[in-house]
Formats: sequence, C-alpha cells, structure tokens
Amino acid sequence: MTLSVLLVDGNPHFLRVLDRFLAADGDGAVRVVGSVVGGRDAVTQAARLQPDVILVDLKMPDVPGLQLLPELRTMLPDAILIALTLMEPDECREDAWAAGADAVVSKASLAYDLLPTIQRFAAGAPRYTAAPALEPRRP
Repeated sequence: MTLSVLLVDGNPHFLRVLDRFLAADGDGAVRVVGSVVGGRDAVTQAARLQPDVILVDLKMPDVPGLQLLPELRTMLPDAILIALTLMEPDECREDAWAAGADAVVSKASLAYDLLPTIQRFAAGAPRYTAAPALEPRRP
C-alpha cells in the first residue's frame, strides 16, 4: 500500500529536500502528492488532495503548525499528522499532541525517525495519544 503525503513547511528549500528524501528512501511506500510553502494554503490543499499523511512544520511564519494542526485534524480525522520541528521534540511534544499531531519528529533526525514513524502508524499503532512510548527512537 502506498501512502499519499502532503508536505507543509515555511522553507521551500526544505520542502524540496524532504520530497527527494521521501522519494529515495520511501521504497514506494510513500508518495508525495503535494507541498505547500507556509500554512495559509495547507487546509485548501489537504481538502483537495485528501492525503493519508500530512507533515507539518511547527514554526512557520504565516500560520504556526500548532494553529494549523487542529484544523487539519478536524477536516481529516483519519490522516496521520506528524509535526516537524527544529527544537527538541520533548520541548513541544505535549503542545503538538494537544493540537492533534500523532507524533513529533525532529528535523535533525528525519533520516532515522520519519519513515519508521509513518510506517508505525500505517501499521495500526494507536493514535491521538500522549503516551511517550509511542514516540520513535533512534537506532
């Protein structure tokens, strides 16, 4: 099964890098269906594309991810919402969970944590919970 992914980040360069990373390392399990610079157009694109997974940067200049996540969760309750951050995930995990994220992944550890996190939820791991045991661990 291939999961459709929408990327939402304030940095267009990072979006290109993330798109290439998922295409190269996803082994066909994920397919990027869209990317949005900033949060303003994210809701429109999510409604149009109906992705299985949405990766949302928490620190965007126009609409912060913590403000965007509840709207995405309401609109697409079955989507896997993963918050991305430059901060340590422990610093924002509770806020991200409260906003509707299924997980928080550090941008510094994407190579280790992102795909396993997506795969874990796609395989049926419990969602919408604040249990730290559900967070990805580095190998």
